[in-house]
Amino acid sequence: MSVETERKYLTEEELKKLLKVIESPRDRAIFLVCYWRGLRAAEIGKLPFSAWRATARTLYVVRLKGSLAGEFPLSPAEHRALTAWAEIRGKEPGPLFPSRESGGGALSRYAGLGISRFMMHRLMRRYATAAGLPPRLRHMHVLKHSCGTHLIAKGVELYAVKDWMGHKSISSTLVYAQFRNKQRDECAQRVYDQELLK
Repeated sequence: MSVETERKYLTEEELKKLLKVIESPRDRAIFLVCYWRGLRAAEIGKLPFSAWRATARTLYVVRLKGSLAGEFPLSPAEHRALTAWAEIRGKEPGPLFPSRESGGGALSRYAGLGISRFMMHRLMRRYATAAGLPPRLRHMHVLKHSCGTHLIAKGVELYAVKDWMGHKSISSTLVYAQFRNKQRDECAQRVYDQELLK
């Protein structure tokens, strides 16, 4: 089995293709926050509007499955997307990304539930299909894997990646380094197979 069929993350080019097909300000903000914060599908709907401090350009993230919470500086892309979404959403208390099925009027909508993980998976399938991503990578958890893998590829120190991803154990972070090592090994083998000086 090739490393390509085992790959569990998007390449940076695939991520750009995915984001390019997302025109909805809400969905663009959701996907950027999911990627840059390494969030699970169930975590995005739990973010309250108050978790975003627009002036400080930070987001307080509470994670599930025993992962660590914290306040993180936002990327410029996240900040722009959240600002655009807030202009549509308004600044009422409630979920940062409310479910459209939470209630009737605008105010009751914000008192309801955040977007569900099921809706997140539906959105991912829709956008990933439109972007032409491989079927095996059309699920939300691929964004978490992509964030960790891309950070490792950019030379971010392992303990910084651990903190960024909210991991309790460094062993969880090492998975992303292993993903990247497999890709590196496959690239090296392709080069060596073509090498004239064997």
